[in-house]
Amino acid sequence: MNPIRSLQTLSLVSVTAAATLFLMQACGGGAWADEHAADPIEGVWESGVTITDCTSGAVLRTFKGEGLFQRGGALTADNSLPPTTRSTAFGQWRKLSGQSYTASARFLRFNADGSLAGSQRVQRTLTLAADGNTLTGTITAQVIDNAGVVIAPVCGTETSTRIVF
Repeated sequence: MNPIRSLQTLSLVSVTAAATLFLMQACGGGAWADEHAADPIEGVWESGVTITDCTSGAVLRTFKGEGLFQRGGALTADNSLPPTTRSTAFGQWRKLSGQSYTASARFLRFNADGSLAGSQRVQRTLTLAADGNTLTGTITAQVIDNAGVVIAPVCGTETSTRIVF
């Protein structure tokens, strides 16, 4: 067989296969596009958070927060409390069904002298409104000391609005 002819045939097949793949992805076809399609919760959200006494329901404090729900399930969150008291929260989110989601995160806590006080685990149950621009949710959390012992529960609610840049 002629080696030049074989190389030309191989090149034509490779170019055709590549062009077909690019065309499928550009048109939104293929399993990859379906698997990695954007979820409506993805984006940046500003939250109004109300922390309550888990037993009585009495309001203990309110503050603002921001969260970034990233494609693939990563979550980064921060809030308006003094940054010397805690770190940025990192975690994950997932869709439960329909407009319902769950999000879990963890952040470090610091004492007034700057030493590590422990951490806090936060679990959120969220519902996305039909318009895709507001979220409501409940918060349960545990304050954890440096030895890993849960020392206090935390309860609360949130209402969030999508930030559009």
